[in-house]
Amino acid sequence: SEILYGGAAGGGKTWLGCTWIITQCLKYPGTKWIIGRSELKALKNTTLSSFFEICEKDMKLQADVHYKFNIHDSKIKWFNGSEVLFIDLKLYPSDPNFDSLGSLEITGGFIDEVNQITEKAKNIIATRIRYKLDENKITPKLLMSCNPAKGWVYDQFYKASLIGNLEKYRA
Repeated sequence: SEILYGGAAGGGKTWLGCTWIITQCLKYPGTKWIIGRSELKALKNTTLSSFFEICEKDMKLQADVHYKFNIHDSKIKWFNGSEVLFIDLKLYPSDPNFDSLGSLEITGGFIDEVNQITEKAKNIIATRIRYKLDENKITPKLLMSCNPAKGWVYDQFYKASLIGNLEKYRA
């Protein structure tokens, strides 16, 4: 249910995450997905650009035909009722418990550059993956990408894998 794809720049991490989210939205009408990053500004300048390029160039999907982007809500609404919400996962002193994510219900998500957020933010997102899972027979999944770095991601995924101690719900 937690998948990490790491590597150096240009390895296709963002492409994979965006492509997966797009295909899930198209496959499962009326579902809700997130794409998150530490800061919404960085997400809009990088990940979102890749998202639109994949839609238009790789998948031949057209804005205002197949999907509509609401820049003010940072949300994409698909023709089949599925949604993608682009969210900021930075730890703010005014919201140390991520209460802003409290009522969020999603079907799955992609966190780009997960090593830039706190483990707590990732854990809270993981607990919000529950929307329309049973009716669509979907296993909860959180796809995450990162560049090489030390920290909680390194310890829980890479190092744990090296020593044969990777949790069974992680890859």
